[in-house]
Amino acid sequence: MKVLVVGGGVAGICLSHELLKQGCEVRLLDNNRNASSAVAAGLINPLVFRRMTLSWRISELLPFAYQTYREIEQLTGTSFLHPLVIRRLFASQQELEFWQKKQLLPEFEPYMEQLTDADLTFPIEQNTFGTGRVKQAAYIDTTPFLEGNRTYFASKEILLEETFDHAFLDPQTGVYKGEAYDFILFAEGKDGKYNPLFSHLPLQQTKGELLTIQSDTIYGEESLNRKCFLLPLGNGRFKVGSTYVWDTDNTEPTEEGAQTIAENLRSITSESYEILEHRAGVRPTVPDRRPLIGKHPEFSKMVFANGLGTKGYMIAPLIAHELVNHLLHGDPLNPECDMVRFEKE
Repeated sequence: MKVLVVGGGVAGICLSHELLKQGCEVRLLDNNRNASSAVAAGLINPLVFRRMTLSWRISELLPFAYQTYREIEQLTGTSFLHPLVIRRLFASQQELEFWQKKQLLPEFEPYMEQLTDADLTFPIEQNTFGTGRVKQAAYIDTTPFLEGNRTYFASKEILLEETFDHAFLDPQTGVYKGEAYDFILFAEGKDGKYNPLFSHLPLQQTKGELLTIQSDTIYGEESLNRKCFLLPLGNGRFKVGSTYVWDTDNTEPTEEGAQTIAENLRSITSESYEILEHRAGVRPTVPDRRPLIGKHPEFSKMVFANGLGTKGYMIAPLIAHELVNHLLHGDPLNPECDMVRFEKE
């Protein structure tokens, strides 16, 4: 089986590894202009704080992601998966009470530490209603992840550094630039919106901005969260984010974005800091917040793998596994991910 993967972000990387693992001949085409995976903080958080609920399919996604990333670390000789404690600063008495109730439920126990007096009296000035600690969280250090995989695929002569050109594609036969493929998988992130084969799908472009800051006085033993996330990177450096601007593919950072992040950060700390870097990216999102995967309704060799949204690093490994099993073995897709839910009749 010969497969071309278009797009070298987290989705394309996970798809390429899964295809190789299952014995396929793979080519990964990437233009090295990543607009989401390279900018993302790479946080893996099993909870949704706003309603104090579990992330979608967390009991399946989380162990599969950890297993996959450890395997990729071994293959590429890089280190990018880092365990993390996320401490939520409760924003209200109601949020505290939600945590107190849900920490006793069997399905929440693997992801919530039982509240202690130390959590409730955590010594930070913005702690008004107490804090709670998330278990099994982590983050992917995105730079070594992306660079390590590019180096690995290049060493295997798998990587093609160029932009895909639909003028050279025959979608019926799966021939691209004279090469015949059993499948062509489009994992193009925000640029999937411009793919003429899949323009009927409701892929959205959601901009987010991120700061990297330096401070010798901000607490850096855990990741703090309220209105924004404060992710410690070591040596007094932190990533802080993020913002949400809908329906734009502009990847330029803005002063307004920086001000929004700074204002949100004040809900966590009033300590001083220096801004080292300000970046912006565009996430591929979907109205129902579920991935868009599956075969084109007319051209069965053309496949879409997109819409991983804000939790792409947590979602990508299992979704890639399920899509490859669908293509190679005919396994059914999860109906919440199958893009047929949006196909026109």
